Amino acid sequence: MPVYIRKNVNFTPPSLDRIPLEDEDDYITDPDQLKDPLPQPYRMIDKVLGQLVEDVWDIVESRENERLEEGRKVRPPRHENTKSLEYLRKCGCMTDSGDGLYMFIGHSKGIIVIDANTQEKVTLWEEDRVDLQYIRAHIIAPNVYLLVSIDDMGFSRLHAFSGDKLYLLKHLNEHQEGTDKMIISKCKASKEGDYLGVVFENPESRDIWLEIHKLPRESWVTELDNIKAKLQKKEEPKQEVKEVKEEESTETAEPAEGTDGEKSESQSQIQQSQLSQTLPNLPTKSFKRSNEDTAGVKFSQPSLVFKLKPPPQVSALESRGNLSSSVYSTCQKVDSGEVIGTGQNHVLSTTQIELRKEVFDHLHENLLEYAPKDDTVDKIQDVNFHFLNAGKMIPLGLENPANLTIPTTVAVWWKDSTHVMHYSLLKTPGKDETKPDMVWPFTAKITSSAVSDETSLMIIGLVDGNIVLWDRYLGIQRGVIHISDNSCIETLLFLDPSICPQEMTEYPPYSTRTTSYLLVLCRNGAMYAVLMGAGGTQAEPICLSPQIEESGEIFSKVETVRGLPDLILTVLQNGNVQIRDVLQGKVLCEMKVPDTHEIMSPWDPVVAIGNTGQTLYLRVIEREPTETDETTTDASTPQGTVLVYPLNTFNTLETFFNRKRDSIPLSVHTTVDKRVDALMKERIAMQAFRKDRMQERWNCFKEEIWTILQYKEQAARKAEEREVYEFQRVRVFDVKSPGSLGWTPLFK
Repeated sequence: MPVYIRKNVNFTPPSLDRIPLEDEDDYITDPDQLKDPLPQPYRMIDKVLGQLVEDVWDIVESRENERLEEGRKVRPPRHENTKSLEYLRKCGCMTDSGDGLYMFIGHSKGIIVIDANTQEKVTLWEEDRVDLQYIRAHIIAPNVYLLVSIDDMGFSRLHAFSGDKLYLLKHLNEHQEGTDKMIISKCKASKEGDYLGVVFENPESRDIWLEIHKLPRESWVTELDNIKAKLQKKEEPKQEVKEVKEEESTETAEPAEGTDGEKSESQSQIQQSQLSQTLPNLPTKSFKRSNEDTAGVKFSQPSLVFKLKPPPQVSALESRGNLSSSVYSTCQKVDSGEVIGTGQNHVLSTTQIELRKEVFDHLHENLLEYAPKDDTVDKIQDVNFHFLNAGKMIPLGLENPANLTIPTTVAVWWKDSTHVMHYSLLKTPGKDETKPDMVWPFTAKITSSAVSDETSLMIIGLVDGNIVLWDRYLGIQRGVIHISDNSCIETLLFLDPSICPQEMTEYPPYSTRTTSYLLVLCRNGAMYAVLMGAGGTQAEPICLSPQIEESGEIFSKVETVRGLPDLILTVLQNGNVQIRDVLQGKVLCEMKVPDTHEIMSPWDPVVAIGNTGQTLYLRVIEREPTETDETTTDASTPQGTVLVYPLNTFNTLETFFNRKRDSIPLSVHTTVDKRVDALMKERIAMQAFRKDRMQERWNCFKEEIWTILQYKEQAARKAEEREVYEFQRVRVFDVKSPGSLGWTPLFK
């Protein structure tokens, strides 16, 4: 069939505006519509199965990504323990002696003292139904240690360890018949044991208060020396008799087989079995319980300095009316409005406040069921306090040089408060103890605080992520640094200034401040290091660990290592115990726990470092048995032990043990004599340079004098060449201009 095509005809495409829109239901645009849709209920089943497949695929993909990320991580070396202390199965707390010689262990029946180097038992103090959960040690004299402990029932005791024996000094809240039971939630002593702060709680009335006690440290040391001298006199004749018996036993013949020998062996076995039941796997070193020698010994008693109660809450102040009896006294107590106060000094009486509340309830009776209900039980407020030495902010005690190392002030802040109150410990009789000597207000609630070893520096952490650093010795504020936008400050630590390079100033020639680092831990797991320089603080903190998303990776404990300022000990909530480089945040090593055990309460672990950073002690318990385990064990009382890790044998920590650091104090006290000596030495050293400068100055005098003479001659010539202006006196009425004055100068 012939086809006729017209020639010289150009093809014109249709306009884009005239192209019809595509139909959404057209099967050409969607290939899935080539098939007919499924009827119900198969269509719903298909959607559910499709969504299920997508969810499973997302889970598989996320697990695969986590496995790949986990494989890319660089694993730190893990080290095993070399010793297990089985006789510390029921250990509840432990602490170092401070000088690295002893370790004080609190267990379910008292206190055990062991040698930090050999882990041999030194002495034991026992008492029934005493399960210690908190213990701290303070050095109050050479080879004399003060122990502060709290058990699980809220009872606190003071012990002294001296001469390889433990002495009970004071039972702080011993319950007496006919009185309410008082428990102690917090008990902390000053660095050298001069003062003691105790937080009491009444479970029935839910009252809480803080008591500050003065400890008779010097009297205790004298009494302990007298007791040791008496015990030594008693033991001398016993030692002589023992030596005589040993000599006689060596001369006698060996007992015959089957008669006396078997009896003596059986008796010794019975004694060893009885001892092993109380403390299994006890070291072979002989010891004697301190209860046998120190029973009935009386010591000097602490004296109460003052007692503090928590400030009234804002909710309680809102419903409190004015209790004045007359209008005049009411107006006298009303605030003038010049300062920000608590709002309790107003003219509204209690009857007016109650009447307003009744009117409000009557008008909004139908909406009261949706209003939040007030809690009838008030929350017990927590309190934090620090003992501070003398400073220029509160100069009490500075006049006596002997008081420079003794606390003279206590800083107290309560939970959810925005101010720190300072109370003097050297109060005169009759002064109001409840009134603070100084108050530090802040712009947000306080969440944490820390004080340096010399108590010259104090740092405050706020809920808005800021930290405030105060130099108490100089009485100035070092600075305010913003750490985080989305988390509050949880832990603050002062690091050793020896790890930080010190800034050298040209003038003055003597040291004024010390440069150091601050370790800041946020609640979201982020860790920062802040440089505290001589001229202030660094603006940008150094991030050592970023924000942690998984809850198991959050730090549950962070503390410095005594004797190794470059290292910190960190414990994660998943049970990992790590040693980190404090300046880089790098994990150097981890402690490997046997597969049959796990860390007891990773959120509050029982771990301590003794022997000046050479040994780590970790409390572990057996894992709960599974259904597949053939052996049956009592899961309610899992057996525990204390693992010993020798840190000085780890290869990753060898460089830190070999590194020597010179001790540098955080506070620098330069007396007037030292300042004068430094200035005189600098002047004598600059004497030769000063002679050269004087010679150069005399040589320059001729040129300067000639320059001055030239200026004078030039000024005289200009004065001679200057034109002289004549002034004429003109009358006012002779001048026709309306703006003329009586005396008008006429210029030529």
